[in-house]
Amino acid sequence: MKKVIKWIALVLVLNAATSHADTSLRERAQSLRHNVVSVNAKMTNTNQQGFAWVIGERDEYLYLVTASHVIEGANPGDELKALTVRFFRDGNTVHTAQVVAGDSKGLDLAVLKIAMPSRAPWLYAAADITAISPQSKVTYIGKAADWHVGEQFGQIERVNIPTNPYDVSAVGLELDVGTSGAPLIGELGIIGLIVTDSSHQTGVISLAEIKDVVTSRSLPWGLRPWVSPPYTLDGVWAARAPNIPDNIRLTFTPSDDTMHYDYTVEFPTSPRSNIGVGVVDGDEVRLWQSMPSAKTSHGAFKIHGPKEGNVTEAIVMDGFITDGDVGPTQVRMVKQNSASDDDRAVAWMKANPSDFNRMFSKYLPAINSQKNGADDDEAFSALGEDEQLTVMGGMAQGMMLRAGLMRLAELGLTNIKLAIDGRCYSATGALTSTSAQQQVDTLLKSLADDATQQFGKHYEPCNLTQVTSAKETKVNSGEFDFSAELAQPKRILSGLAPDATLSVRGDCLLLEGKLPSPVHKMMLANMLQDLAETLSAKSKKALTPCDQTTS
Repeated sequence: MKKVIKWIALVLVLNAATSHADTSLRERAQSLRHNVVSVNAKMTNTNQQGFAWVIGERDEYLYLVTASHVIEGANPGDELKALTVRFFRDGNTVHTAQVVAGDSKGLDLAVLKIAMPSRAPWLYAAADITAISPQSKVTYIGKAADWHVGEQFGQIERVNIPTNPYDVSAVGLELDVGTSGAPLIGELGIIGLIVTDSSHQTGVISLAEIKDVVTSRSLPWGLRPWVSPPYTLDGVWAARAPNIPDNIRLTFTPSDDTMHYDYTVEFPTSPRSNIGVGVVDGDEVRLWQSMPSAKTSHGAFKIHGPKEGNVTEAIVMDGFITDGDVGPTQVRMVKQNSASDDDRAVAWMKANPSDFNRMFSKYLPAINSQKNGADDDEAFSALGEDEQLTVMGGMAQGMMLRAGLMRLAELGLTNIKLAIDGRCYSATGALTSTSAQQQVDTLLKSLADDATQQFGKHYEPCNLTQVTSAKETKVNSGEFDFSAELAQPKRILSGLAPDATLSVRGDCLLLEGKLPSPVHKMMLANMLQDLAETLSAKSKKALTPCDQTTS
C-alpha cells in the first residue's frame, strides 16, 4: 500500500511538472507573437503566404528573417512584384518590405527590412542560445496567416544534419502549408526558423546558423538570451520629470501576455485616456505613447527594486521619454504602493543633479559639449531646486534659463522663477510695479526669440507674474482674476492644440480656434466642462462652457 501511495505521489509530481512546463512553453510563445509578422509575397502569377520575425533594428529600419522560398514563388518565371508584412495586434496596417539578403549557403534563408513602425513592442530577450537537445518540447507561431500558437507540442528529433539545407528537425507539430518562415519556440525562446512545414517532419535552420549569416553580412542582430523579468508592471506608478509641475500617474494592465502591457496616463488637469503600450524585456521596459498631435513618443527604462532587506524602497523605473518636439527627457517612475511614493519620486529628481547630468552626458553629448568645460554639478547647481525641475529637453535650455536668472538678479528680481513649459518661457512670482513686469516681459521675449532661432521651433513668452501693489492689482480691488486661474489650462491647451484659445467672455468660458482632430474636440469638451464648474465655484459667477472650435 505504501508503494502504491508513493507511485501515485510520483505520478502527481511528474504530471504537475509536465503541466508547468507546458504552460511555460505556451506563455513563452504567446509573448513572442509581437516579434512575428505575416508575409504576403505577390508574384507574377501567384501569391505566397508565410511568416518572418524580427532579428534587429538600425537607422529607423526593422530587420526580419524568413524562408527564401516564401518570396521566390512556386512556379518557374514567377517574379516578386510586391512584398508586404503585417504585425500582431496591428493586422490592418500593411508595411512594405524590402529584400536585403537572399539565400545563402543553400540555407533557404532571406533577410527583409521595413521602415520602423510607430509602435514596435518586440522582445530583444527572445533567443534560446542553449544547446539544442533531442526530445526537447517545442512549439511555433504562425498558421494560415494567423499568429496561431500550436495546441499540440512537438519535440526535437535530430540536430546537426549535414545532408539537408537545415540543421535541426522536429516532429509532432500540427503544421500546415504557409507556416514557412515562422519561428520554432522552446522554453527559453526562439530556437530557429521553420523552412519545411510538414507535420511528419519539420526542417529548421538553427538560431546559431542564422546569426552567423546575418552578422557575416554586417546586418544588425539584436536578439539576446531569454531573461525572466524581475518585476511586473501591474498597478499604478507615480511619474516625475523635470518639466512636470505635478506628479502624473500611469496604470499598467497586462494585454496579450505577461510581457506586454497597455497603460493609461492620468494628469492632474486632464481626463484619463488609453494612450500607450509597453513591453518588459528582461530588466528593461520600453513604452510607446500615442500623442494628441498624432505623433508618437517612446521611452526606454531600467527597472530595479529595493536592495535586499530594504523594505522602505519601492520598485522604480529610470530612463528617458523621447518625442519629436523635445528630445530625451529624463523620467523616474515609482511603483505606487503608498502615498509616500509620490514624494520619493520628487525627492529623487531634486536630490540627484549629478545623475541627471550624467544621463544627459550619455544621451546628449553634442548639447553638453556647448558648456565649454563647465563642471556638470556646478553648472546644474546654479539653479535652485525648483528651477532644476524646469530643465527640459537638454542642458542647452537649462543654460538659457540660468542666463535669464542672472539677468533677473542684476535687476534685483531674485524672487521670480523661470521655467520652460512646452513651447512657453514663463515667469512666475510677485512684482511691486508695472515697470518691473515690463522688464520681465522683455527678458522672456528675448529668451523665446533666442530659443526659436537656436532650436528651429517657435517659442512664446508667457509672463505669469502678478503686480501686488494695492493700486494696481485686480485681486485687491475685489475683482476675480480669471487670468491667473486660466494660466495653467492655457499652457496645457497650447501643447494639445496650438491654434486654439481659451478665455472668459461675459458668462461664457470660450474655447475657439482650430483643433487637430475630432478626438481633440471630444477630449477638450470634457476639460472645458470641468474647468467651467471649477471657475464658477471659485468666482461665484455661473460660467457656461462655449465650444466654438473647428477640427
